[in-house]
Parts: sequence; C-alpha cells; structure tokens
Amino acid sequence: MKSLIPWKNRQENAAPSLWADDWFNRAWSNPFSLLAAPFSGIDFPKQPSVDVSEDKKSVTVRAELPGMNEKEIDLTWHEGILRIRGEKKHEREEKKRGRVYNECSYGYVARDIPIGDRVDWSAAKAIYKHGVLTVKLPKTEKSRETIQITVN
Repeated sequence: MKSLIPWKNRQENAAPSLWADDWFNRAWSNPFSLLAAPFSGIDFPKQPSVDVSEDKKSVTVRAELPGMNEKEIDLTWHEGILRIRGEKKHEREEKKRGRVYNECSYGYVARDIPIGDRVDWSAAKAIYKHGVLTVKLPKTEKSRETIQITVN
C-alpha cells in the first residue's frame, strides 16, 4: 500500500500504522535498501518506549525519556493525538595534562499516541521524574458512562 504522505513530512503527519505498512512494502520491493538506510544520511527520530493505561477516571501515558530535562521535552495535542518530542544535547570538554578531551551526544525522540476525544485535554497534567514522563489525562463525563449493549 503506497502512502500519500511525502517522504520528508512523514514523521510529523503519519499515523504509526502507516509506518509499519511502509516499512513492510519497502522491505519487499527492495530488501537491500534497508541495509543502506544507516548510511543514507536520513536521521529518523527514535521512538521512546510508552505504556498507556486506563481506569474509570483517567488515561495515563508513561514514556521513557532518559537523560533529558523538562525543558527538552515538548508535549502537544492535536486532533486526539498526544505528541511527545524530546531533544537531548550534551557537550563536555575536559583539559588535563596538556590534552583536550571532547565528548558530545545528541538525541531526538518522537512518538505520536492516538488517545481520541474521550479525555479532557485542558486538564492534562505532566510530571517528569527519574527519566520517566507521566501524563495524566482525566476522562470526560460522557466517556465515563458504561452502556450495556444486548446481543440477540
């Protein structure tokens, strides 16, 4: 299945299911392209591990973002999708005995999580502690109702 989303804008616009379909199609159409991907110069963001749980009152999203601080994390909501982005920049220079030691590390993570409109986005709360981002999204009153459907 071909995607209608342009290559350069996929990460920002594509649903996660489209990525899996596209990867599978590319693997079958040209299996050697996957081997060349690390050398192609295209830098895709990593996807952090995410745990989504739900109870009667709220939806909780936990994402692993080690090595970052609160200022490097960007949370947005658009049309029922929670977008988590983070960028880590670390540079260190050490001078000892006439030698200069430089170390730098950069990393970018992004993940889109479809939640829908069953939560109150304006009352969302996020806490970042020990490398784990926890986002609490309280459910709306309408989504808390349980409706029994009878089967004939």
